[in-house]
Amino acid sequence: MLQMRRAKFSQLGSLLSSPFLAIGDRLLGADPGLLRLTLALRGTLSAALTTAAAIAISRVAHVSPAVFASGIVFGMMGPFLMREPTLAQQRRTLLALLVPSIVTTSATALLHGYGLAGEGFFLLVVFLGYLFQPRAPRMIGVGLMAVITTYVGLFLQLPLASLPFQVLSPFLASAVIAIVCFGLLPVTPAATLRRAVRAVQWRAAKLLETARQFTHGRTPSRSADDLLRRDLARLNEAVLAADDQLAFVEPDGRDVLRRGLIDLELATARLIETMRAEEPDRRDTRRLQLHRERMRRGRRYVVPPSALEPGTLLARLVELGHALHRLGVAARAAKKQALAPVAVPLPPGPLAWRLATRITLAAALAMAGGMALSPHRWFWAVITVYVVFLNTRSRGDTIYKAAQRVAGTVLGIAAGILLAASLGNEMALQLGILLLSVFGMFYFYVVSYTIGVFCVTMMLGMIYGTLGEPLQTLFVLRLEETAIGAAAAIFVAAFVLPARTRDQVMRSGRNVLVGLADALKATREVVAGSNDVSPEKAMRLVDRQVADLRLSLAPLVAKRRLFRRNVLERPIPVLLDCVHSTRMLVAASHHKPQAAQREALLDRMAGIEAWLRALAASTMQELKSFPAVAESARESDLSIDPGTEQGMEAALRKLQKDLALLVERLQIGALEGFALDA
Repeated sequence: MLQMRRAKFSQLGSLLSSPFLAIGDRLLGADPGLLRLTLALRGTLSAALTTAAAIAISRVAHVSPAVFASGIVFGMMGPFLMREPTLAQQRRTLLALLVPSIVTTSATALLHGYGLAGEGFFLLVVFLGYLFQPRAPRMIGVGLMAVITTYVGLFLQLPLASLPFQVLSPFLASAVIAIVCFGLLPVTPAATLRRAVRAVQWRAAKLLETARQFTHGRTPSRSADDLLRRDLARLNEAVLAADDQLAFVEPDGRDVLRRGLIDLELATARLIETMRAEEPDRRDTRRLQLHRERMRRGRRYVVPPSALEPGTLLARLVELGHALHRLGVAARAAKKQALAPVAVPLPPGPLAWRLATRITLAAALAMAGGMALSPHRWFWAVITVYVVFLNTRSRGDTIYKAAQRVAGTVLGIAAGILLAASLGNEMALQLGILLLSVFGMFYFYVVSYTIGVFCVTMMLGMIYGTLGEPLQTLFVLRLEETAIGAAAAIFVAAFVLPARTRDQVMRSGRNVLVGLADALKATREVVAGSNDVSPEKAMRLVDRQVADLRLSLAPLVAKRRLFRRNVLERPIPVLLDCVHSTRMLVAASHHKPQAAQREALLDRMAGIEAWLRALAASTMQELKSFPAVAESARESDLSIDPGTEQGMEAALRKLQKDLALLVERLQIGALEGFALDA
């Protein structure tokens, strides 16, 4: 009886904890080194300390705390906009952010009493903020800071006599940011690398657990295939995120650690493929459990060399052990030289005249609609336009992001009203929720824009609640202003110099094909004996292009929840299979083939590379000239047994099969080729 109760409690505990574990796993995979968590903590602490310092100074100087509003905004936004890997870059960004803050604060103090002059200046700031974005990465933060501080200055309409305190406030905030970011919460490269590697190992362990559940004793079903594909994608996501955080490592250590991450990812993927064809016996199951526990705990595992036949399940387990060991050695070597290198400045890009014109037109429309609704709160509509167009490249992107902002606003309003009714005058709880909202805004903004906007709306509700404003009226007005801004952004994106979602998807898909061809070329050169190229680096570029393709497809995926699947999505699974096969080929390139096979392999790789490049530039009419791919694939023995596949030969066969299927998908008119003039 007691055992039954314990079993029930254990089952209940697992049911309750599984959602939280899933959320934690998702967040850790997207932020393996916990850099985004550090940024959120920095922003929250900086905003709290800047506000406390501003209140203390205002009491001593007998002025209103509102004169420090631009500084408080600076203290909240500054750490989030300082995203460079090196301390020198972060300091330069902090100094650069001071310029627009001081200029716009001074300008709005002079202009807010002159009618349309302030509104015209706001539109000018919006235009310049987008115009100079391509010149340097930090210009995005500079433009956003300028728009926010202009909004604060025009909204508060502070007297000109308080201008010295208004100008002082950004300097106060910058001092607080320096203390928080460089003293209290510094980013430690060694700890970041350790956490990143452990997060990748955790994802690999999760994938092994999923494979064990769906391959032990039965043939995988379609749903099991989907789960395995999902966990493989999440492992790749964690490896990519960890690769992003290798900027803290010197170039030599970076390449070694990158190779170790790729080894672990590919060894895990090859083991999964072998397990799908060969059922684990008792010894294999124990070793699999050992690997899973080692990866889950982030421990080393030294495996002696094995002389087993290649491709067997036990050989794959030994290979995984070696990959795990090599990753541990690479991580320890990288930590010894984990100093951020001096970044090479990128050449400035051209001025974004077209984009700046479109955004300014949308902002003007939102301003007119917002003023008609409220002469004092129209800024919310313009801010909506500005942030909706950030990092959007197509009409679908803009519509999708506008819908996310409206959804986040609605959810934030509902939660804000409920909290206002339940908290009453509990100031301590209101401040606590305010700080949580600031933290959530920073932490979830990159993962989910809807959650980020939800937190922003909650934050504004807590601020206005502490000031005694009627929340329900303000919340309704904010929703209306947000809807006006979203409508203006959608209208301009759809009808004024529109950038089609289709074109962006096709451009991203073409980039993936070109990247695969480049990776194949690098692999071919390595097999031929060259040491001047890195197939791993080329493959990582492909992974980033795949991430860009997924981002381009996001509006279509969201649309699919309401309508049928778009034809643009149909070839994508096969294209991702081509990426996976190429990754396997890159991994096998370090095991040099015999001289008798080398020339044949080089010829086949050259042929597939030519197919990829031609396919990337083909239109629907040109696709009909590709029957050689399908015929060659059918002539080969494509029913590969993962238990007997031989390195590069098997990877080439699989890539050839996937490429033939991709051509067939395109030949039936699913995507009409990847050329933009189709």
